[in-house]
Amino acid sequence: MTTRQAQAPFLDLSQIPVHVCVLWPDEASALAAPRGDIRLVYDPETGIIDNSVFDEALLGYGETYENSLGFSEFFQGYLQGFAEDLIERHQLKGKRVIEVGCGDGDFLKLLVQKGAGSAVGFDPSYTPGAPTVMADGKIHVHVEMFPPQGRELQLDADMLVCRQVLEHVPDPLAFLRTIRSGLPTDRPTSVVFEVPNVFPTLNDLTTWDVIYEHNTYFSIGSLAHLMAKAGFAVTFAEETYEGVFITVEGTTDPNAVDRSAELDDRERLSRAVQSFDAKWQKRLSDWTEELERRHAAGERVVIWGSGARGVNFLNLADPKRTITHTIDINPRKLGLHVAGTGQPISGPEALVDYDPNLVIVMNGVYKDEIERSLHAMGLHPEVRVV
Repeated sequence: MTTRQAQAPFLDLSQIPVHVCVLWPDEASALAAPRGDIRLVYDPETGIIDNSVFDEALLGYGETYENSLGFSEFFQGYLQGFAEDLIERHQLKGKRVIEVGCGDGDFLKLLVQKGAGSAVGFDPSYTPGAPTVMADGKIHVHVEMFPPQGRELQLDADMLVCRQVLEHVPDPLAFLRTIRSGLPTDRPTSVVFEVPNVFPTLNDLTTWDVIYEHNTYFSIGSLAHLMAKAGFAVTFAEETYEGVFITVEGTTDPNAVDRSAELDDRERLSRAVQSFDAKWQKRLSDWTEELERRHAAGERVVIWGSGARGVNFLNLADPKRTITHTIDINPRKLGLHVAGTGQPISGPEALVDYDPNLVIVMNGVYKDEIERSLHAMGLHPEVRVV
């Protein structure tokens, strides 16, 4: 563990569950889930925001880690479009692709379906028992951490994709340099990094996105700066998924023009950080007071979404556990319990008998999808995005 004393934290969260994507078989084990502290600091020179007391030893990514968003139609549409865009813009038909942190392999399958010639994935949390060779041998999954241990790193690919991983890495610059050193030297390779966008957290006060598993929080500018420092020429960047994610692309081509300097957003970041704490504290207290008031009035409140935001919301905003129902459409989560607070996770059909007064939606991009589901069950509660 490393601790930085030079900068004061602008967000201080104590003893929150270290794994929001590990669910527990019963209430007792959920309440006893490992906890850690978060002290977010901002470096105005690089634009990097990270947890100054991050301790990698507390974490462990394995088969109990469940972070799939693939059961949402909205998310599936996003992934389809993302895969098609990469295949077309980078002319990947018949080419080789590597994905670092491939999850359950769905994006690898999409890339091959859209025309990639072969795809290799790395992920220690890959679905237990699922085949590691698919699509007539075009897809291979290595169920292990990246970089693989005990052998030379050789990343023979025309494109390397890394989605929702870099924010988990204790030293992202070293990680990027490791990737750069393992890529082919005889031809250019494109790289694509997708991470959560820190600006909604800062500007919209979605602090429920701040989790222990994320050591680093990126803007387009700070990620571009880091990639350039690691030896990539930054070629493209955009906000995606309704602004929740950012994607920054680069290349090993020595003749490519690096765009990282023009993407600098440190001034905007500095303003957002400076105004954050007071607004966040009020937002948290407002939610806590409202939940207690509704509970005292006998209202039934549920949250929809037991991912990172849901776990954090329950642990931070509802210390008295006024919310007893947690809803999720991921069948792999049903019957398990939320880390730190212990609520059981149920499918949407549980709401028919419960008939909630308020459904709190953990991610606004799913609001329309959730409202359609509620109406299809004959339910018309108040629906609010956290």
